[in-house]
Amino acid sequence: MKISKDTLLESLKIISSGEMVFSLIMVFGPVIGYVSQYKSMKETRNAEAFSSKVSLILLLSNILRCYFWIGERFETTLLYQALVMIVAQLLMLQLTVSLKASDSISRSRRSLSQSFTAQPFWEWDSLSPYLMFLAGYSGLFMLLTMMFYGSSSFFDLLGTLSLTIEAMLGVPQLYQNYKNGSAKGLSFVLIGSWFLGDLFKTLYFFYNNSPNQFIYCGLFQLFVDVAISYQILTYK
Repeated sequence: MKISKDTLLESLKIISSGEMVFSLIMVFGPVIGYVSQYKSMKETRNAEAFSSKVSLILLLSNILRCYFWIGERFETTLLYQALVMIVAQLLMLQLTVSLKASDSISRSRRSLSQSFTAQPFWEWDSLSPYLMFLAGYSGLFMLLTMMFYGSSSFFDLLGTLSLTIEAMLGVPQLYQNYKNGSAKGLSFVLIGSWFLGDLFKTLYFFYNNSPNQFIYCGLFQLFVDVAISYQILTYK
């Protein structure tokens, strides 16, 4: 059976459109659950159920992923995904900090250095120390990337470090739920989006022959997602 040129072009357009939709889901899908959690926190004016360490892990891992891309040049979809997640987590962090701040007047009078050093790491009560830390972290790896730009071993290590950090995403939330003996206030939509997103991206990694670091990360995250879902269903 002979296939006409128009039919072939139409098929290619459909395939191209499907790939574009797939890429958009990969880029924006992972942040959907955080939209639900953000709205819930803003409505209840309570951030206790959400672990700010989740934002820490996502910011550290996705910043590293951007540098990893410089040397590995994997799919640009995954680079865009990292950039979107960085923006999303900065917004989550800003809301979390504003809700947990107990005294805005005393906070405004405290110097940046005092706020940075006088409080536990990643438990500061203003946004400035977080941004200061992230700027230093980004600057350090920018310098290292420039120094070792021609080293494939460096970028392999960078990718492994990035995905190892990301693989730990759900662990702080898992521990916080266990410590509190409760998952109250934690959006099931968020955890559901984690599971679906991790499943989707792991299949994506297999399909696109992505570096092994991505695949191992996805499988571990699926395990943690199941454990947190079990906590939500069993904790009273």
